[in-house]
Amino acid sequence: MSWQKFHPDSLAWRESENRQEKLITEEPSGLKQVMFNSGATFNSASTTYGVLLLVVSGGLQLDDGQEVKKEDLLWIPARTEKGTVTGRCLAGTSVFELQVSTPLGPAEITLIKKQAFAWQSFDDPAGRPTQPVQVLMEGNLSILRTRFVPEYTAGDHWHDFDTWYFITDGDMRFGHEGVYKTGQVRQVTGGYSYGPEEPGDDGVEFVLVSIGGPVMLHWADMEPAPRGQLQ
Repeated sequence: MSWQKFHPDSLAWRESENRQEKLITEEPSGLKQVMFNSGATFNSASTTYGVLLLVVSGGLQLDDGQEVKKEDLLWIPARTEKGTVTGRCLAGTSVFELQVSTPLGPAEITLIKKQAFAWQSFDDPAGRPTQPVQVLMEGNLSILRTRFVPEYTAGDHWHDFDTWYFITDGDMRFGHEGVYKTGQVRQVTGGYSYGPEEPGDDGVEFVLVSIGGPVMLHWADMEPAPRGQLQ
C-alpha cells in the first residue's frame, strides 16, 4: 500500500508484563504504542532491528541520570545488548515504538531532546516558501520536527524515501486522504506525490521520520514523481 493512516486511539490495549501494548502495523515497518505501568522498569531488549521511541506522554528516568520527556526521542540501535538502556517509567508514560531495519540509523544510542535543537529555515532549492524545522537526526535515518502555521499550504510534492508522520499537535489535511489529528500517524512510500498539505485553524506540529536517507523536497509540478500521484 502506498499510504496508510493509523488511528491508535481506535485500537484496543493488550496486557503485557508491566505494560499495555497496541500493535499499530507490521508493514512496511513494525509500529506499536506502549503504555507503561507507573514505576515500571524500562529495560531495552536485544533486537535485530533498531528501535526509535517517541514519547507521547509521561517520561523515562534512565539509570544513567538522563531524563526522556514528552516529545523527546530515543534511538536504540540493532543488536544493542539487552539491558543496556535501563530506567524507571513515570506515571502515564506512553511511547510510539518504530522498528527500523538494520543497518539504518546511528551505531550509538542517541537521546534526542526537543529543546536542544534550534528552529531553522528549511531551504527549498526552488525558492518556494517553506516552514521552520528542527533537524533532529541526519543520515540514512533522518528526523525533522516542523510546524505549519494555519495560513501555510504545501502544494503537491514528494519525497525520495518512505516517511512516517507523527502528528504531535494540531491537525492537517493531506489531500484526498483526509484530516490527520493529534496522536494519529501517517505512512507514505517514497516516490509518490501527494498534496496539498493544509493545516487546521490552529496550525500543526509533527515529527517526520525518513527511512533510508535525507528529507528532500520535490515539487511535483517541477519534478514529476517517479511513482506517480497517490491514489
